[in-house]
Order: sequence, then C-alpha cells, then structure tokens
Amino acid sequence: MSFNALVWYCKPVANEIWAKETDSGFGAYTPCAIESATCISYVVLFVLSTYRLWLVRMDHKVRRFQLRSKYYNYILIVLGICCAAEPLLGLLMGISIFNMDAETDLAPFEMVALSIQALAWISIVVMNLVETKVYIKEFRWYVRFGVIYVLVGELVILSFLLSMQSFYSR
Repeated sequence: MSFNALVWYCKPVANEIWAKETDSGFGAYTPCAIESATCISYVVLFVLSTYRLWLVRMDHKVRRFQLRSKYYNYILIVLGICCAAEPLLGLLMGISIFNMDAETDLAPFEMVALSIQALAWISIVVMNLVETKVYIKEFRWYVRFGVIYVLVGELVILSFLLSMQSFYSR
C-alpha cells in the first residue's frame, strides 16, 4: 500500500530519460527526490518568516523601530512578489521543469512543491509589508539564512537541469 502511494505521488516513468540518463541512485524517482529535498528549504523559510512575524506582532519584549527609508523594503516586496508569482504561475498553467516525457499534467509532488514555494514567498512578502510599519532587529539573520538556504537549493536544481539540457525539447 505504501509503495502504491509513493508511485502515485512521484509518478515515475519507467525506461524513460530520468530512469536512463541520470547518475542518481533514485532512477525514475530522481525528480521527486530532488524536489522533495529542496522543499525542506522552503519549509524552513516559511517557518522562519512566520516566527519573525509572530515576534513583530505578539512578542512585547522586543524593541520596535520605525524605518527611516522604506525603499529597501519596497524593493524586497517587489522581488518577493516576483518569486511568489513563478510557482503560482507554474501551478496554474501546469508548467513542469521536470517534464521531459511529454506528460500533460503535473505530478502530485510538483503540485505540493509549488504550493509550498508560493506559500513561503508570500510569507516573506507579508513579513516585509509588516516591517514597513514596525521593524525589529531580532531574528533577521535567521530569515536571511533561510533565503540563502533556499537559493542554494535552487542552484542545485538549476545545475542538475542544466546537465539534462540536451533532453529538453523546448
């Protein structure tokens, strides 16, 4: 039963590009394994940003400040909106970066991953919106670490996909 759930979740295609050409021990499950591993970084980012939001709103022990210039936060909000729009558009339009086998729908692991990515970036946007009104110094480096952690995960996916570039039809 549990193996059937894994097959449903990952939707591996036997004897196709992912099973033959990758140097991974996961074989046809390689896209699912990579995307599920990088989802952890987005979950970490979501938790860090929501905790910082909780500190701003609920913790009355922290010192609150007013930003002199809010332009930096506005730039971060625009970048966050762009980062949130990418997984949302991929989810709504059914665009898959791992689809090399001419399937027309997204696998469940891709839907979950794109939803988690969008949720994490939306939480970052909300955090920056709140910080334009009230700013705290606590926990800011942890959130920055979370963003760097996400970017490193995305670089791993990018380098993996660039190695498979010759198999993309578009």
